[in-house]
This record gives sequence, structure tokens and C-alpha cells, in this order.
Amino acid sequence: MTSIKTYVCSPLTAPTRRERLANAALAASYMAQAEAEFGGRAVAPHAYLPQLLDDTVPEERALALEFGLKLLGLCSQLVVYGPRISQGMWGEIEAAKEMGIPVLYRLTVPKDKREPAA
Repeated sequence: MTSIKTYVCSPLTAPTRRERLANAALAASYMAQAEAEFGGRAVAPHAYLPQLLDDTVPEERALALEFGLKLLGLCSQLVVYGPRISQGMWGEIEAAKEMGIPVLYRLTVPKDKREPAA
């Protein structure tokens, strides 16, 4: 029996390193949410890669995105979390669809993490 492996898709990019690290921490919390909701394991490379790679350096961002897409290929579903869908997230969503991986949406976030309405 194969267990569910959920790929967590949430925003990382932000103007400052501090904000990117805050988004990475939020991605880690989404992993816990996904495991509680779906069972199995959840993965979010952007919860940890910002500790190693700089999202503002094009070569390092490309490496992180490539790793994420390879990891996505090992997953049984992609779940979108967060208040917005970034360019990187759109790429992951499109890749999941091309791979035949189901895409689910959980766009609610804790009140203290919500962006103001436009």
C-alpha cells in the first residue's frame, strides 16, 4: 500500500530575507496541516531550501525550483496553501497538472498571517 505524499505549494518570494524566512516557516506549518488532513507525509522544499539557497540569486532560485519539481514528481497530490498564488506556485501547479497529479486548494490562512484585502 502506497501512502499519500502531499506536495505543499505556498508563497516563498518576498522583498526581504526576513519575510522569505517567515514564508518558509509558514510552509513548514502547512506541512503539518497537510499531514493532519491527509495522512502520509507532506513535503515543502521551500520550507528548508531558503536556509541553503538565496531566492534572489537567479542560479540558486533555478536550482531550488528544479529540485522542487523533481520532488513534486514523487508526490501523489499538490495542495495549494496561502493568501496568494505566486509565479513559482503557478509553475508548480501547471507541472502537477502535466504530470497528472491532482491539485487541491486550501487558501485559508491564520488571521495573523493574512494579507489585507485590496
